[in-house]
Amino acid sequence: MYGRTGLVLLVVVAAIVWILPSYYTGLLTLIGLYALVTIGLNLFMGYAGQVSLGQAAFFGVGAYTSATFAVKANITPWLGMVLGAIVAALVAYALSFVALRLRENLLALATLALGIVINVVFNQWDFIGGTSGLKDIPGFTIGSFTFDQRAYAILAWALVAVGIWFAGNLVRSSFGRSLIAISAGELGAQALGVHSERLKRQTFVLSAVYAGAAGAIYASQASYIDPTSFSFLLSVNFVLMSVIGGLRSLWGAVIGATVVVALGQILQNVVPVVLPSARGDFQSFFLGVILIAMLILLPRGITSRLSEARRA
Repeated sequence: MYGRTGLVLLVVVAAIVWILPSYYTGLLTLIGLYALVTIGLNLFMGYAGQVSLGQAAFFGVGAYTSATFAVKANITPWLGMVLGAIVAALVAYALSFVALRLRENLLALATLALGIVINVVFNQWDFIGGTSGLKDIPGFTIGSFTFDQRAYAILAWALVAVGIWFAGNLVRSSFGRSLIAISAGELGAQALGVHSERLKRQTFVLSAVYAGAAGAIYASQASYIDPTSFSFLLSVNFVLMSVIGGLRSLWGAVIGATVVVALGQILQNVVPVVLPSARGDFQSFFLGVILIAMLILLPRGITSRLSEARRA
């Protein structure tokens, strides 16, 4: 089911990129990359029942790894994407021994702190550009063809389709059932023989793989990155995408990413017209108000409300 639906989604995206202006095709790519990150976050937050406020850090690790290898060592972005996912996984694995010993609010604070620490490393490490970032990052190529906005959109959504297919098979397996048991009650899951610490660590690392691969594509597509691209606010946005779409729904990740990015763009165009003297702060204010209202009205996410409407 997940594989077929993901393939249909990819075909639709591949068709509409030919009629969309370049700007909107770039937004479609961004939505796909954010959706990929959020799929991994949904596995950790929705199915395993944990909390992470540092997902932007793994997104950044993937981006910086791929960009650094491409700029400094002239390594193809294709290999850089793999290396970005691997390095993000290794960082997550190392950090999991500290963060995953904590529970609930303390875990949220720990992932927040770790995300901030990683962002400080981005700022202070001159080898990867420091505060100036990295520029002239090579793009993806196939033979003599250099990827344009359409190709990046197709690549991003191809990974979304693969990511949903893999995660869908995972959550329907014994692994997924064990994650749900952990989210229902860790002590009860352990009593049933579930190795909760190992499963949480594996899911945490897997969520970093999703984020690292997405970050690598983002770096090549943007051709420039700096530490501000991976701030704490982006981690908050990923959590919002997860919650608004539906925590325990893989398609909720796609819906949540689409809603948050689309709302941001709509407000960016509408607010200056309605309030000509408004600054960027007003756009963030209205976006925050709308998202808070959605969280109040749809506490279990859009996909849960759609499921309820379909059963009615």
